[in-house]
Amino acid sequence: MSSRTLTPDTLQHGVLLKDTRRPEALPMPAAAPAKTGSRRSRLLLIGVPVFAMVTTGLGLWINHAAKFEDTDDAFIEADVHPISSRIVGDIQEVFVTDNQMVTKGQPLAKLDPRDYEMKLQAAQTALEQAAAQVPQAEAALTQARAASRQADAQVEASAAQLEKAHQDFDRAEKLRSNAGQAISKQDFDSMKAAFASATATHAATFASRDAAHAGVSTAEANLAVAKAGRDHAQAAVDDAQLQLSYTVLRAPEDGRIGKRSIQTGQHVQPGQALLAIVSTDNWVVANFKENQLSHMRVGQPVDITIDSIRGQHFTGHVDSFSPGTGAKFTLLPPDNATGNFTKVVQRLPVKILLKPEDAKAYADRISPGLSVIATVKVKE
Repeated sequence: MSSRTLTPDTLQHGVLLKDTRRPEALPMPAAAPAKTGSRRSRLLLIGVPVFAMVTTGLGLWINHAAKFEDTDDAFIEADVHPISSRIVGDIQEVFVTDNQMVTKGQPLAKLDPRDYEMKLQAAQTALEQAAAQVPQAEAALTQARAASRQADAQVEASAAQLEKAHQDFDRAEKLRSNAGQAISKQDFDSMKAAFASATATHAATFASRDAAHAGVSTAEANLAVAKAGRDHAQAAVDDAQLQLSYTVLRAPEDGRIGKRSIQTGQHVQPGQALLAIVSTDNWVVANFKENQLSHMRVGQPVDITIDSIRGQHFTGHVDSFSPGTGAKFTLLPPDNATGNFTKVVQRLPVKILLKPEDAKAYADRISPGLSVIATVKVKE
């Protein structure tokens, strides 16, 4: 039987028969060399541009990393002014609502003022009484000074009379002794008595003058006491007016109302937190790692993105650096001198000021506590 090459379909006795050999026994067609070369060419055409793009992107990223330092550990900050009562009282009216914008000095709430109005009236009455005593003390001082001047004049008059009596007595004594008793004993005794009387009178006027001077000192002291009483009463009035003014709670700064817990009829105590005013002056506190600070300086520009305002970039600049890392201001700062030491990269808070125009345009959407990504340009 002659050998023959079987084809997939074999004609036997005029009938087309299927080839019953196993598929693996069939010879495999040879791969076309042209198609393999084409595939390699396509891979090269795709791979070279991709490699170039990756290399370029890596170079750009390295260049960017050398010029910029960024962190997502950053947040919006603002001054928060807690509002509390300085006196005891009951809330009579509330003038603001949640999230309302207020201006400095605007009334926020009012306490019942009747108790403090009565205290003010009592203080004003006491002031009137104390003030009335001042003119009386001034009049008494004027009278005492007049009496003092009169006493001084009496002293001068008595001194003159004493001098005359002394001279008369000297002459009488000489006449009585040297001239052979040229005057009678009665006249001599009269002059002697007049001299003694003038001496006593002069001493009495001296005592009166001292008393008058003491009266002046007393009147001056009484006037000082009266004025002090008047000033004390005026201070009491001022204090009562101040306490009365505390019945109206006012905004210390411009801002928005937050954390409001005040209600009409509420009894409040001094220092009790009632609401807060959040200032519209915002800034960013970004916590940079210590190894990011080597080229960072005050005044460098900062690009800022806020998570809650997508697609918007804000500009700012580095304002200042914290005097210590966050760990130093914790309640229990770490003591690395005890136990085993494990170095942990520290973060330093950096204050970044927003550009005023940007902050003002989005003032109603920028709030303290929002997350921020801050990118500082450290090199040109």
